Amino acid sequence: MGKHVEYISLQRRSSCMEDRTGWEAAQQAGDYHVAADYYFRGASINGQTYHYQTPQDLAFLGDYGLALTLDDWRAVIEHVLPDPAQRTKSFCGGHSLGAFLTGPMMAWNFAGDANATDYAGFNLCGGGTIPEDGLAMTDPAGFSGTGLLDQLMSAAGGAVKNAVDYLAHNGLSVAQLPVISASELLHTYNLAAVAADQNPDAESDLKNLVPRELRTETWMRAMYDKDYLDFFTGANLPTDYRITNRALLGMYFDQNSAEYVMQAGLGFYDCPVAGKTYPIPNGLASAPILGPTLFVIPLRVGYGQNYTPASHDQLCGWRNYDRVAPSSIDGPVLGHGPETDQDHEPTDIRQFAHAMNPGWQPVNYFEEYTPIRLVTDTAFALGLGRDGDLAKLQYRSGGILNFLLHGDRWQSTPAGKRNLTLFAGDSPVQNVALAGLAPYNAKYLAGYRHYDVVTAAEKQNGLPEPASSYIAAFLTQS
Repeated sequence: MGKHVEYISLQRRSSCMEDRTGWEAAQQAGDYHVAADYYFRGASINGQTYHYQTPQDLAFLGDYGLALTLDDWRAVIEHVLPDPAQRTKSFCGGHSLGAFLTGPMMAWNFAGDANATDYAGFNLCGGGTIPEDGLAMTDPAGFSGTGLLDQLMSAAGGAVKNAVDYLAHNGLSVAQLPVISASELLHTYNLAAVAADQNPDAESDLKNLVPRELRTETWMRAMYDKDYLDFFTGANLPTDYRITNRALLGMYFDQNSAEYVMQAGLGFYDCPVAGKTYPIPNGLASAPILGPTLFVIPLRVGYGQNYTPASHDQLCGWRNYDRVAPSSIDGPVLGHGPETDQDHEPTDIRQFAHAMNPGWQPVNYFEEYTPIRLVTDTAFALGLGRDGDLAKLQYRSGGILNFLLHGDRWQSTPAGKRNLTLFAGDSPVQNVALAGLAPYNAKYLAGYRHYDVVTAAEKQNGLPEPASSYIAAFLTQS
């Protein structure tokens, strides 16, 4: 086509707190055990040892909220495109939490003066927004059209926000808690990815490398148990099986193993399997009359047909996304066909493992220390707490009360600029559409899970990958 797009990825400031020493050393050595020894066994690399960071160590991240995050977006855009006339070709997008930040970005005025439109987010992102498995919203409740009620609600919500901000500065700045620690969980996931990237077909030895402890155990049980008894006993977790490094990564993230939203379609086991009964039994869709209707409920919250290897003693490998069964009239959702098919496995696990390997790239795939204030600020800005530093959210539109009182739009996608909203067709995030909050022209990617929107392979059943095709067309047609 002769058209080119420059892509800029912005890593949030909290990522500077991540200790990448072990990953870089493991990459240089070509041996993931180097990282395991550093992060889990106290080994020293060049005189440095890993230090577990507590909420007290990271209390300053309580300052890292929505206002600072969006101001970083502004600074990057102004640096790359110093001439405001160039910004008509500037697009702001994001995946997951990043998708939900695109709405506030468009509605933000960095000068705090609604009349100073040169400082408006919708002019910095002059081409439009691209939220991926998330939603660009500015005022979903529609308080902007209620006058005094909006002011009262913002003031009352602001008082609650101040209390939440206090907690963020005093022990709840990040998810580093005694019963769940984001850094230790993500180190486990990263290690599995490095092992799958470096030595995919070798039998996994992570069981001997990563200790089972309270900071990770509750999460692992909730995400991967085979049945409800396992939740209490801790049996049948991924590392309890004889599996290859690639299969372990698949168990951690494939939608046929993992629960809830942290999912991708990566392929399937290459061994006999047994169905899970936790949290929803397999085969629910095959129940007469009500089955297909009832199955919609667990599917909508991130459950599907879930499996584990049938044997703890047989080494189990992994079939990549393009080596599972082709799609047929008896799909896996109905419970009559194969466990999965190519319509539900969009991501090449080889590429997924390499993308997750933090050793060869300057940033991690996951953010270990996501500031909790960023999440709470976003919730308050789109809800009831728009005062203080959130008062710069000035260009709100639409919303439920605006619709009921003034006949405005029910959904509050930023008006006046183009928008391409992409939802994973099997991700629970799409449920926002049930409340009428999704734009009419949102695109639903059939068979995709949450990560597939950004990780899917270039070819899908011999056809171009749809998410990237939609984005390329959106960008080049502007």
